[in-house]
Amino acid sequence: MAEENPSIASGMVGMFNAFVDPGGLAKAVKAKLFWLWPLIIVSIVFIVVGYLMLPYTLQLQDLKMAEKMAPDQLENAKNMAHKFAPVGVIVAPIFVTLFTLLGAWLVSVLGSILGVRAKFRDIFSISMACMLIGCLQYIAAYIVILTKGDEIVNQEQLSPAFGLDIFVPAHGATLAFLNFFSIFEIWSLVIFGLAVASLTGASKGKAFIVITPSWLIFLIIRIAVAALTGGGSSS
Repeated sequence: MAEENPSIASGMVGMFNAFVDPGGLAKAVKAKLFWLWPLIIVSIVFIVVGYLMLPYTLQLQDLKMAEKMAPDQLENAKNMAHKFAPVGVIVAPIFVTLFTLLGAWLVSVLGSILGVRAKFRDIFSISMACMLIGCLQYIAAYIVILTKGDEIVNQEQLSPAFGLDIFVPAHGATLAFLNFFSIFEIWSLVIFGLAVASLTGASKGKAFIVITPSWLIFLIIRIAVAALTGGGSSS
């Protein structure tokens, strides 16, 4: 007898298994529209926290423009940047979702090559659920910046140390690399890998190899942004 898929309600509750129970998450992703619920939560968190972060990001942006522009150009540039900054906050979840889709597709392709077969929908659903852990990091970064209350004068201040950068002082692309592997990112990757192993019946080692594209995309973007701006960035 075929196993019955979880209900929509079970899927909504089951997405919170992403925090503690990879096996339960692997079962919950079979629910109809499972991917939609973490997508909604991730989008809300990114928009709300992104809006709260605007005073800090604009403060840094204004400082950088002041270093490069003549006084007569500066005011117009600031007004334009402040006007369009909220648009960037709104579209950010769209880009996060697109890159998550790309990562899930690459995981599915690599899984097919290595014999770790799973539906693209299920891989994407697990990816989106694990993004909930990333939301915790985004919220934690805002809390750290808020409580410190320092004037923002460089990009690194927008990247509170939650990872290897706690122990190794670094700047630029190196900081971005170390900052990427935070306790939240490692937590997310462990859940993701174990969930894929549970979903497919593959070995844990093979599952962790298969999920590599899902995080490598975001790491490459982080390092590229850091190299262009001269600092780490917060996700």
